[in-house]
Amino acid sequence: MPEITLQSRLTLDPRVRFRRFENDGIVIHQKTAEAIVVSDVATRLLEMTDGNRTLQDCVEAISEEFDAPAEVIERDVIQFASELADIGVFAVVDVAVQS
Repeated sequence: MPEITLQSRLTLDPRVRFRRFENDGIVIHQKTAEAIVVSDVATRLLEMTDGNRTLQDCVEAISEEFDAPAEVIERDVIQFASELADIGVFAVVDVAVQS
């Protein structure tokens, strides 16, 4: 698994389903039948990971929407994205292949 950085572009694995319920979200990984409830900030990140935006783009938007310091959002986004990539929820988009 490549290292997740602010320049990473992520997308949901095709076997993953995601839904928003009020402020929180739920991620269901069909391969493992695992369900994960995530916070409102994590829900927003999941909504934004389309393979086109970098995590830096997501951090900037989230820090504005939630009126939080970018440094705090950066740390949380990298940690959350890395954890979900490790369990197969996110896939890292290879920009060289995408171009």
